[in-house]
Amino acid sequence: MWPDQPFRAMRRPCLILLCGNAFTLNNTGSSLRQTHGATFRIIVDTGDWDRCLASNAPGQSGDPDSKHYRDLFGLWAADGFFPLFFSREKVESVAAERIVLYPAR
Repeated sequence: MWPDQPFRAMRRPCLILLCGNAFTLNNTGSSLRQTHGATFRIIVDTGDWDRCLASNAPGQSGDPDSKHYRDLFGLWAADGFFPLFFSREKVESVAAERIVLYPAR
């Protein structure tokens, strides 16, 4: 067992079969053993930034203790997307929390 094996198991959402290969939009490598793939996808509408769509796996947080750590995995695995808002009004309308960072003094 590798020293970080318990952490690896904790952070792995689950194993799924994906479609795609090295020559498709859903790039997952070039063999039947798919060990990697694109985890962030974005569709950008430069005419209306609030109409952008995105997909991110496994979730919106890098913290395994966060409820948002794996919250987007199912959507990503099903090739789904969520709205990716840019305007302050739209972002604030869907914000779950706000984190304010202050520089060290």
